[in-house]
Amino acid sequence: MTKWQRRFILLIMFNIILIVSFFTFLLMTPPTSDQLPESSYIEERGARFKVETTKQDLNELINTYIDDVLKTDQANFDVIVDDNVKLIGELFAFGVPIPLNVTMDPVVMENGDLVLKMNELSLGLLNLPRGRILHYINRQVETPDWLYFDSENEQIYIAVTSIEVESNIRFKVESLDLSTDVIVFTFNVPSGSTANITPSE
Repeated sequence: MTKWQRRFILLIMFNIILIVSFFTFLLMTPPTSDQLPESSYIEERGARFKVETTKQDLNELINTYIDDVLKTDQANFDVIVDDNVKLIGELFAFGVPIPLNVTMDPVVMENGDLVLKMNELSLGLLNLPRGRILHYINRQVETPDWLYFDSENEQIYIAVTSIEVESNIRFKVESLDLSTDVIVFTFNVPSGSTANITPSE
């Protein structure tokens, strides 16, 4: 056996040890959930209007801002909104990229927030407990204060009504039916907020 072959075998063994250690860590770490917000929405006085969009437009919007929303050097994600919501990408464990594939079903809450329930979730070729994988993703990714990982219930809670928009505009999800491509948001402009809106020249 040549010196190059020995180094190659040692490298493979080292990578295998790292990957096994990573999956062992996943299996031994109990999943914990973020503290979810109160499911309430305060209707403020002001102008209210609805905006209807499509899956294509929603895809473009999400993937334009996803790098700003999910800040991490340990992962790379793309979101695809089709008949369901897919999160496709890879996580890096000890510098080794591991494919990640998540399929979620969106559920609109009564207050206008959104819950993404895990339907399928795989990391690499192994079918590991979804709650533990979600817990690990939560530890690796810095998220905004309106996005919550509920690992114990295998879902992601998006507090849409808590997202801050310029000029105090608030919005909520009115309906989201991906099978018929009907996606409707309700926007509320509180009284007095229009004074902060600067008209374009």
